[in-house]
Amino acid sequence: MHYGQILERLNSVDLSVIKSRGEAETKLSEYIPQFGVRQFLLKNLYWVETGQLGWRINLPVLNTEIEQILYEIKFDKITIPTLFIRGETSNYILESDFENIGEKFPDSEIHTLKNVGHWVHAEAPDEFYNLTVDFVR
Repeated sequence: MHYGQILERLNSVDLSVIKSRGEAETKLSEYIPQFGVRQFLLKNLYWVETGQLGWRINLPVLNTEIEQILYEIKFDKITIPTLFIRGETSNYILESDFENIGEKFPDSEIHTLKNVGHWVHAEAPDEFYNLTVDFVR
C-alpha cells in the first residue's frame, strides 16, 4: 500500500536526532525522490520548541488506522459538477474506473496530468491550480 510506504518513511525521520527541516528533507530524500512530494510532507513539520521539531499529523493513529482509508463510502449518485484530477503514473484512478465514475458522478470531468503520480497538487502545482480554478469559475 502506497500510504504504508509513506508512513514508514515519515516514521524513519527520528526527530530526537534531526534538528532542522533540511536534515529532515535529506533523510526523506533517501526514499522519496520527488521534490514536490517531499515538500508537501515536510509541511507537516513544526517547531514544538526551540531545537525540537514535531509532526502536526498524528503518526501513531495513522500507523494503526491507515487501512480505514480504503473502506468504500456507499452512496447513490452525486449530481453536482465534480472534477477529478488524476496523475498519469498513479494507479488510484484507472481508465477502467471511468465508467463507474460516470455512473456515480454523472456531471463530472476527469483530467489526467502527464508524467505525474498520485500527489498531483505537489507534483504539478501550477497545472493542478489552473484546472481547479478554471473548474470553480
